[in-house]
Amino acid sequence: MSHLQLRAAIQKWVALENTQWTELAAIFHQRSVAAGTHLLLPGSHSHELVFVCSGLLRFYYLTEQGGEANKAFIAEGAFAGPLASSVLNLPVIYGAQALEPSVLLVASYSAFSALFDRHPVFDRLGRKLAEYLLVGKELRMRTLLLHQAKDRYLAFVNQYPDLIERIPQYHIAGYLGITEVSLSRLKGDLRRAQTVIV
Repeated sequence: MSHLQLRAAIQKWVALENTQWTELAAIFHQRSVAAGTHLLLPGSHSHELVFVCSGLLRFYYLTEQGGEANKAFIAEGAFAGPLASSVLNLPVIYGAQALEPSVLLVASYSAFSALFDRHPVFDRLGRKLAEYLLVGKELRMRTLLLHQAKDRYLAFVNQYPDLIERIPQYHIAGYLGITEVSLSRLKGDLRRAQTVIV
């Protein structure tokens, strides 16, 4: 079942023949993790491509003060991986943790990139995946640099409408770059504004 989810996701980008799909599927292995499990720690050399079949992951940076700043939330049907670190063979600069019990399909990035020379369709898949990861990163950076906290929160709600109730508020606050108290106040202001408009 999990490999069928992966194939459906990939078919949005490229059409694989059955033999090509078999070759790709062979490098992905299922991994089940409990909520709270750290799949990746900052400084690790584990360069893996992850596809989330079920569950929810958060990716985070460690701050100089020893805190955590959330980078992204990855739920069902989405890919994640340390693209720059993998290409440059550098340590990964962020960590990853399961927020819920999760079922993942995981492949080493080296095994994935080794397919690129085997057939143009794999090279195209690699390019599509890189575009997917880079666009997400650019949109996130633009939001952080150009938007006020309220607009960052509304963008988050728009991007992750199904995750609002699944992600603890302090993790959402960390993603937005504000405190949990500020997030609570912001949500209260938005509720009051909506009541006045209605």
